[in-house]
Amino acid sequence: MPPPRPAILLKLARIWAYPLWTAAMRSASRDDILADVDWWVECLKDENLAALDTQTRFSFFTGALPEFRTLVHYRLEKGSPLPVRLLLRRVYKGQEAVIFEPDSLGPACFIQHGIATLIAAKSIGSHFVVMQQVTIGFTDEQGAPTIGDHVTIGAGALVLGNITVGDGAFIGAGAVVLHGVGAVAQV
Repeated sequence: MPPPRPAILLKLARIWAYPLWTAAMRSASRDDILADVDWWVECLKDENLAALDTQTRFSFFTGALPEFRTLVHYRLEKGSPLPVRLLLRRVYKGQEAVIFEPDSLGPACFIQHGIATLIAAKSIGSHFVVMQQVTIGFTDEQGAPTIGDHVTIGAGALVLGNITVGDGAFIGAGAVVLHGVGAVAQV
């Protein structure tokens, strides 16, 4: 179990992250963002984070993890005013090495590290886990992948083309997926 975080740092994180938290809680994506926070805690398996209230967890992730900020900015695209989004992107910079552009994204998405990651899927279901250096996208004009619920994609995997990855599928590190993957399958 990781050591507890100093209370003063968590209080400072809450103050710093308050404008982003407020925008998130007023957005049309509020429920998805809250599901993301809970999913990040579950994926990180951190008892100390689990013991914190939701706003403090959100603040910790906002302060410590640029890939979380990238996800929040994606969520805020739906229904938040453009000037607010632009200001928040300037203050709370996301992970620049993550290109995150799915057409639709279900609640509870976790991006582990996220370095050199491109996500351009047609749709992604709930409880999605993606590791670093992953590419999900087009091979040609035929379209992008559709990713089901409870899917995990390992580091360095390529998932390309107009294919479907079924619910509960696990795509391992370094896999190259050019054909559909069935539900609960491992590649």
